[in-house]
Amino acid sequence: MLEIIVETVPDALAAQAGGATQLDLKCDFVEYGLTPSIGTVEQVSSHVDIDVVMMVRTYANGMVLGPYDLEIMCTDLRLAAEHGADGFLLGALTEDGHIDKKAVQTLQEAAGQIPIHFHLAWEMTRDPRQALEDLIELGIKSVRTSGGQGLGGKAPKGIEGLKRYQEQAGGRIELFLAGGVNHKNIGQLVRETGILHAHAGTSVRTPPTQKGSVTQTKVRKLRSALDEAVDSSRG
Repeated sequence: MLEIIVETVPDALAAQAGGATQLDLKCDFVEYGLTPSIGTVEQVSSHVDIDVVMMVRTYANGMVLGPYDLEIMCTDLRLAAEHGADGFLLGALTEDGHIDKKAVQTLQEAAGQIPIHFHLAWEMTRDPRQALEDLIELGIKSVRTSGGQGLGGKAPKGIEGLKRYQEQAGGRIELFLAGGVNHKNIGQLVRETGILHAHAGTSVRTPPTQKGSVTQTKVRKLRSALDEAVDSSRG
């Protein structure tokens, strides 16, 4: 599965045309992603045929949610569920650096039957391996991982951590390679870690920065490289 970060309808159309299988829809990519407007969710969802996973993050703070943050996020979840979102990407930590299970359960209730995915916040906990177990227990569908480096981490530098997480997960939760993933390194990442899903942002944009626009040909190159790597790994 190839998940591409998008912020606009043109981004989404380019990602789909290039072979993306899922979208990570957000605004403020330069801040690692905030909740997009409901109008954006509705329009992107109506223009593509692939899953739209909406980022749910109130502002560029840490990952500890205050009571108002939680109420806002629950409202966003309920509204987005009515306007085309196929999944929600979020994070919630306690002040002492663990998964905030109570907050996650509250968010799951607001999301109803729509699956919850976790972003790199889980790698910022005191014990990421325990955090992964907590997320599995909570029924989280997938996590993005750079091998334990958290926000700003690069997957190619976290090979050993990625291998450990993949072994620990044991098929109980989906892992997405995240951070610095591109068509040149995806083959090595898949071969060495066994992780078959990828999450990409700047590498498929022109210019290749958080302010760039998603480019169909770059998505296609990454998709082709990912498919080749997955096929090889399956023998």
